[in-house]
Amino acid sequence: MYGLTIYSDDELKRIQHMELEALREMIRVCDALDIEYFLIDGAALGAVRHQGFIPWDDDIDVGMTRENYRRFLSEAPAILSEQYFLQTPYQGKDNPYFYSKLRINGTKFVEYCNRKLNIHQGVYIDICPFDEVPDNERLNQKQFRRCQLLIHLFVLRQSPDLSAAPITVKRRALSVLRKCLHAVIQIVPYKCIAKALEKETTRYNETGQCAFAFLHYPIRKTDYVLKSELYELRKVKFEDLLVNIPHNYDAYLRRHYGNYLEWPAVDKRYGHKPYKLELM
Repeated sequence: MYGLTIYSDDELKRIQHMELEALREMIRVCDALDIEYFLIDGAALGAVRHQGFIPWDDDIDVGMTRENYRRFLSEAPAILSEQYFLQTPYQGKDNPYFYSKLRINGTKFVEYCNRKLNIHQGVYIDICPFDEVPDNERLNQKQFRRCQLLIHLFVLRQSPDLSAAPITVKRRALSVLRKCLHAVIQIVPYKCIAKALEKETTRYNETGQCAFAFLHYPIRKTDYVLKSELYELRKVKFEDLLVNIPHNYDAYLRRHYGNYLEWPAVDKRYGHKPYKLELM
């Protein structure tokens, strides 16, 4: 991993504490607005395997169906605590994410590729829209390929830099190439790519398909859950909170991680410290 730097124990504990408080606030808002959410990815794994954070993890990912996601983006800002900022893809032309983040004001969690971007870069939790995806395998593959292409174009347009500082000759060459491609794709208006991406990700909503997926995840049918696996949502412990996860979490986590109960090798147990970190 290029540019990998490990957190100190104190840094990681403070990040986890702040993210837990952001999750607590998000749940308060969801309860007030009657909006469903569910933990996904490492947060869901942590809830099941550790009853909280994976000990070395540094983020929380939350899923919502597109309908709930749109309601959250529309209604949550009015009742969010002033300590938080809801960052969405629709607020400006500098955001490199086509999903949303609940950011903590007064902090900085600046990733290398975003260090020059004029956006809020506080510590965050991710809020990810889940859309219906085709049951038909050919159409499923086709939609996924289109979404991934548009996501790569979107991110390339928004950010000129690699994810980590280029150290090797090969990485420096890739960095130059990316900057050139970024400059070229600037001729395409932000709204054009954003509109195309929104249209493609939501293409099969309300068509009676059997599954939802977060189509930004780069491996097909990984952040993917059958409706019958998702509902009814199950309450489990996450640190001192009760949180929602897919009802059949075993099927979801095995699809995502394989044998999720087996811990990774010791040398794989780390988070990814950002380029710049400032905590309260």
